[in-house]
Amino acid sequence: MAHEEQRYTAGQIITTARDLQDAAGAPEKPIEVSAEKTYTLEQAINLLSEEIRILRERGFTNERIADLFTSFEIAATAAEIEDFYERDETIE
Repeated sequence: MAHEEQRYTAGQIITTARDLQDAAGAPEKPIEVSAEKTYTLEQAINLLSEEIRILRERGFTNERIADLFTSFEIAATAAEIEDFYERDETIE
Protein backbone atom coordinates (compact mmCIF):
# COMPACT_ATOMS: atom_id res chain seq x y z
CA MET A 1 0.00 0.00 0.00
CA ALA A 2 1.47 3.37 -1.07
CA HIS A 3 2.12 6.05 1.52
CA GLU A 4 -0.07 9.07 0.85
CA GLU A 5 1.82 12.35 1.14
CA GLN A 6 0.55 14.82 3.72
CA ARG A 7 -0.97 17.96 2.21
CA TYR A 8 -1.51 21.35 3.80
CA THR A 9 -4.25 23.93 3.28
CA ALA A 10 -3.80 27.58 2.40
CA GLY A 11 -5.03 28.42 5.90
CA GLN A 12 -2.33 26.29 7.51
CA ILE A 13 0.36 27.92 5.39
CA ILE A 14 -0.90 31.45 6.07
CA THR A 15 -1.07 30.79 9.82
CA THR A 16 2.40 29.23 9.81
CA ALA A 17 3.81 32.20 7.87
CA ARG A 18 2.40 34.64 10.45
CA ASP A 19 3.69 32.55 13.35
CA LEU A 20 7.16 32.20 11.79
CA GLN A 21 7.29 35.95 11.12
CA ASP A 22 6.34 36.53 14.76
CA ALA A 23 9.01 34.06 15.97
CA ALA A 24 11.59 35.90 13.87
CA GLY A 25 10.46 39.30 15.11
CA ALA A 26 9.77 40.26 11.50
CA PRO A 27 6.89 42.44 10.34
CA GLU A 28 3.84 40.54 9.12
CA LYS A 29 3.92 40.09 5.36
CA PRO A 30 1.05 38.46 3.47
CA ILE A 31 1.76 35.22 1.67
CA GLU A 32 0.00 34.39 -1.58
CA VAL A 33 -1.60 30.97 -1.73
CA SER A 34 -4.68 29.59 -3.44
CA ALA A 35 -7.59 28.76 -1.14
CA GLU A 36 -8.72 26.06 -3.59
CA LYS A 37 -5.44 24.17 -3.48
CA THR A 38 -3.58 21.98 -0.99
CA TYR A 39 0.20 21.91 -0.82
CA THR A 40 2.87 19.26 -0.31
CA LEU A 41 5.55 19.73 2.33
CA GLU A 42 8.05 20.76 -0.35
CA GLN A 43 5.64 23.37 -1.70
CA ALA A 44 4.93 24.63 1.83
CA ILE A 45 8.64 25.04 2.55
CA ASN A 46 9.12 26.84 -0.77
CA LEU A 47 6.22 29.17 0.02
CA LEU A 48 7.71 29.84 3.45
CA SER A 49 11.28 30.28 2.21
CA GLU A 50 11.37 34.00 3.04
CA GLU A 51 10.41 33.24 6.64
CA ILE A 52 13.03 30.46 6.80
CA ARG A 53 15.67 32.87 5.47
CA ILE A 54 14.82 35.47 8.14
CA LEU A 55 14.89 32.84 10.90
CA ARG A 56 18.29 31.59 9.70
CA GLU A 57 19.62 35.16 9.65
CA ARG A 58 18.51 35.45 13.27
CA GLY A 59 20.46 32.33 14.22
CA PHE A 60 17.74 29.68 14.13
CA THR A 61 18.98 26.21 13.20
CA ASN A 62 17.06 23.89 10.88
CA GLU A 63 16.23 21.80 13.94
CA ARG A 64 14.62 24.78 15.67
CA ILE A 65 12.80 25.79 12.47
CA ALA A 66 11.50 22.21 12.11
CA ASP A 67 10.25 22.37 15.72
CA LEU A 68 8.39 25.59 14.86
CA PHE A 69 6.85 24.02 11.75
CA THR A 70 5.74 21.01 13.76
CA SER A 71 4.25 23.16 16.52
CA PHE A 72 2.26 24.93 13.77
CA GLU A 73 1.05 21.52 12.54
CA ILE A 74 3.23 21.22 9.46
CA ALA A 75 5.25 18.04 9.96
CA ALA A 76 8.79 18.81 8.81
CA THR A 77 12.19 17.52 9.82
CA ALA A 78 15.41 19.53 9.85
CA ALA A 79 16.64 17.42 6.91
CA GLU A 80 13.51 18.19 4.86
CA ILE A 81 13.85 21.91 5.54
CA GLU A 82 17.50 21.76 4.53
CA ASP A 83 16.78 19.77 1.38
CA PHE A 84 13.70 21.62 0.14
CA TYR A 85 14.91 25.10 1.18
CA GLU A 86 18.32 24.61 -0.43
CA ARG A 87 16.70 23.22 -3.58
CA ASP A 88 14.49 26.33 -3.80
CA GLU A 89 17.52 28.59 -3.32
CA THR A 90 19.38 26.99 -6.22
CA ILE A 91 16.43 27.50 -8.59
CA GLU A 92 16.32 31.28 -8.13
